[in-house]
Amino acid sequence: MKKIQLKVYIPDELRDKLYDYVKAKYAKIHGGLSIEVQNAIAHWLNEQALAAHTKTHINPGLPRAQMKIDAIIKWLRDRGFTNQFTVRDWEKACVDTVGSDPRTVQKYLRLAEKLHRVKFYAGNVWEIV
Repeated sequence: MKKIQLKVYIPDELRDKLYDYVKAKYAKIHGGLSIEVQNAIAHWLNEQALAAHTKTHINPGLPRAQMKIDAIIKWLRDRGFTNQFTVRDWEKACVDTVGSDPRTVQKYLRLAEKLHRVKFYAGNVWEIV
C-alpha cells in the first residue's frame, strides 16, 4: 500500500488536542499521528457509508508500536512466561526484539500497560493480560 502526504488546514485548538492525544497514546508524535489520522478518516468514511463496500469496515492495520509490544509478549510466552514476568524479563525481551536502551524498555512497558496488554502485580512482578 503506497502512502502519500495529505496537507490540510485545521484550527490550532483541534491540532493541539490531537497532538496531546497522540502523545498520550504513543509517547511521541512521529508515527502515531499518521496512524490516528488514518483511523479517524477511515472511521468517518464508515460512518458516512462512503467506503467502497458499505458493509465492510476500513482497517488501516496495527500501529507499529502495538506490533512491537506483541513481539515482546510473544518472546516472553515462547520462553515460558505465560502469566507473570519481572521487569528484568521484560528488559531481556525488549533487548532481543526492539532495543536495549533503558528508555525504550520503559516506554514499551508503559505503552503495554496503557494498551491493557500487561498490568502491575506487585514489587517487580507484572502480569500478562
